[in-house]
Amino acid sequence: MAENARIAADLMATFGADMEPWWAIADEDLVLEFPFAGSIGMPQRVTGKEASRTYLEKVVSGLEGLRFTGITARETGNPGEVVVEYVGTCPAPNGTYDQQYITIMRFKEGRLILFREYWDTTEVTRAFGDLAAAF
Repeated sequence: MAENARIAADLMATFGADMEPWWAIADEDLVLEFPFAGSIGMPQRVTGKEASRTYLEKVVSGLEGLRFTGITARETGNPGEVVVEYVGTCPAPNGTYDQQYITIMRFKEGRLILFREYWDTTEVTRAFGDLAAAF
């Protein structure tokens, strides 16, 4: 596995349990993108390392027990770009949250500069209800 793909897989394996590897590699201008999130009242874009940290800490605190499995990471052929696929599960107010994700991560000079995550908003709403007020 190429270096960026290995790093991306490792980051997803520790997500929620240990976020320090994220912040150690995050660029100061890190961009988080969630293209479908706006449809359920969540931010579609977060810019900057500190804003990203604040946002992800809020997300992690609301997803206690979230773990990602089935993680595969592949470099795309575009410089520094990796596609990562994984499944996330955790207990939720309306049963078990069971989500499939596809994420594009982009690295530059060893730093994470982009995290673009695609997920099914209907699963979020089914498992957690209306989150618009939380964000």
